[in-house]
Amino acid sequence: MAKIKFSDGMEFDTSGPYRVVRKSDGYYVVGEGMLCAVDSREDGEAQIAELKAIEANANRIDGYDRDDLGESPDF
Repeated sequence: MAKIKFSDGMEFDTSGPYRVVRKSDGYYVVGEGMLCAVDSREDGEAQIAELKAIEANANRIDGYDRDDLGESPDF
């Protein structure tokens, strides 16, 4: 479990899949080891969709899935 704890006592668990979390000071996208503040739940969901699209695209070479070619991305 990957946790980030700030000096004000705010704590986030960044393990697991991407998700939107609401804390007393706003919304955050957390997961896959990442923490990012967002303006709203909708903005968080949009950011998650963008991150997933980037990851899916990073796994492709000239229209082929790297797994099908016996390769995998370095992330």
